[in-house]
Amino acid sequence: MVAVEYAEFLQQFRERTAKRMEEFEKAIALTQRKLDNAAEDVEKKKQPVVVESLEKPIRMARRQQRGRGPVKSVLREA
Repeated sequence: MVAVEYAEFLQQFRERTAKRMEEFEKAIALTQRKLDNAAEDVEKKKQPVVVESLEKPIRMARRQQRGRGPVKSVLREA
């Protein structure tokens, strides 16, 4: 009687375990596909973008010249 219950328990356990393993493998496969798609997107973004040259060249702004007057030392007063 106990052996029959144990055998039945083992069978049910194996079935549940197989079902869980199948669900786990499906989840792993789905995650792997998502990662592959994300990696492809990153590779696409890495490709250089062709930029057309502008009609006028961009000029760098000149730095304003500061006054060349005397410098007050703040640290000497402390």
